[in-house]
Amino acid sequence: MGKVHQIDRNTGIEYVYESKSYWDKEKKQSRYQPRKLVGHIDKLSGELVPNRQRKASPSNPSAKRLFCGTSHLLDALSIQIGLDKDLEFAFGSDGRALLSVAYYLVSEGSSTVARFELWSRTHVHPLGHGLTSQRISELFRDVSQDNLEKLFSARIRRTGKDYWFYDTTSISSYSQFIESVRWGKNKDRIPLPQINLAAVLDAASGLPVYFKNVAGNISDISMVRSLLADASRMGTGRMKLCMDRGFYSKDNIDILMGEHLKFLVGLKTSSAYVASVITEHAYELQRWQNYNEQNRVFGLTIPYPWDFEHIHSHTGEVIKTRKRTYLHLYYLPERAVKDEEEMAQLLHRLSTELNSNHRYEEHSQYYERYFRRIRGGRYIGRDDVIAAERAHFGYFAILSNDASLNAHDTLAIYRNKDMVEKAFGDIKDRLDFRTPKVENSETLRGKLLAVFVALILTCELKQRMNSADLYARYTMQGLLDELDTIERYESDGHRPRVLAVTKKQRELYEALRVEPLTTS
Repeated sequence: MGKVHQIDRNTGIEYVYESKSYWDKEKKQSRYQPRKLVGHIDKLSGELVPNRQRKASPSNPSAKRLFCGTSHLLDALSIQIGLDKDLEFAFGSDGRALLSVAYYLVSEGSSTVARFELWSRTHVHPLGHGLTSQRISELFRDVSQDNLEKLFSARIRRTGKDYWFYDTTSISSYSQFIESVRWGKNKDRIPLPQINLAAVLDAASGLPVYFKNVAGNISDISMVRSLLADASRMGTGRMKLCMDRGFYSKDNIDILMGEHLKFLVGLKTSSAYVASVITEHAYELQRWQNYNEQNRVFGLTIPYPWDFEHIHSHTGEVIKTRKRTYLHLYYLPERAVKDEEEMAQLLHRLSTELNSNHRYEEHSQYYERYFRRIRGGRYIGRDDVIAAERAHFGYFAILSNDASLNAHDTLAIYRNKDMVEKAFGDIKDRLDFRTPKVENSETLRGKLLAVFVALILTCELKQRMNSADLYARYTMQGLLDELDTIERYESDGHRPRVLAVTKKQRELYEALRVEPLTTS
């Protein structure tokens, strides 16, 4: 069998044909079978471009049709935010496997990882082939702390110099082989065996850059020192941290100031200092000049000299100095009305329970705080305590050492901190990690990594959906399902080709700033 080249005079395309000879016994000479077109020569590369097969051959067992629409979207997001490169840098060839598991978690929502192999048979993904449950467990166990820190360092290098949102959440686990599982209390104060998950999101991009799981009985206050130690190893430089009031303590503020880091941290209005500031500045705060129409809140900045303490590195002596910080005080009228209504409802319910002798154990702390018993066995409210709490309704405060921000700039950053809360919601619900189905610490670390990678893609996709106002027509899962119907045909010896893309699907890709798939 030989190949024959022939140039079309009209188009200038050089076609290649297969020519097969055979011996004609009657005529006693060589003859040629009809030539078969096999492709054409690419003018730029000079290489043969095979002719595509127009329909699947039922006798070709290698031919298959795979869903590719969602994977094309996730491929584009991964490339545009550099996630694929960072995974390859940190994990080598295993990076593609981890990225494929992340694609599965994003695409299939709360489905268990054990079904990845079934999903991989029908979908295009970076790895290109399936993984058994055992192989996935091995992949997770192979993830080391050094690998993780290489990934975090790579992701951190892609961030700017904006604030980072830092927070923790509790995740239930009943495994006896995970060292960090401890009895602790979740955000609702319910005691459970759990681990704590800490995460950092970059305010500018809205993407996660770091996570860490720690023992379930460690409080938020003690987590700041751990974050700074990790950050030092990863070479983050001088961070700017935004944290909620659970991280506030004098030690934490001293640590942050000792490292010369900028911070925003929420304060409890019940603290003695904040309560005194509210009393002193309430009238000034609520002047119309301090009202911000965009945030619909009154804001006032009050200089606050911080009593900074640190231990001298050579002498061990405790040195005390004054450093400048700022207390940003706010008053939100709508919040004050809501607080009044909720307090009235709570007090009415507690009074009814006490005087009808139908008590609830979970309300015991409120009975003692707000009521006292008088003669005759009746209960009346502690008016002084109630009045003191009502005096703080509608107020909240943020402490900062960033002199470049006024009260309303500070609040704009702090309010965006709910991005990390939403990310935790995605981890627990969409990515099925409320109670992780893993048996030991090594597998937990790998599963957390896969969830972390999936979370990066989820956060990026949600931001693009918001920017394009797509939530008015689609849920995230609905959008993925719409794109997931696009199929790709593959067969040995032929280029893969996309079968059909609808106008609606092309418009979705364009709205998400992704080049649409094209049929071929």
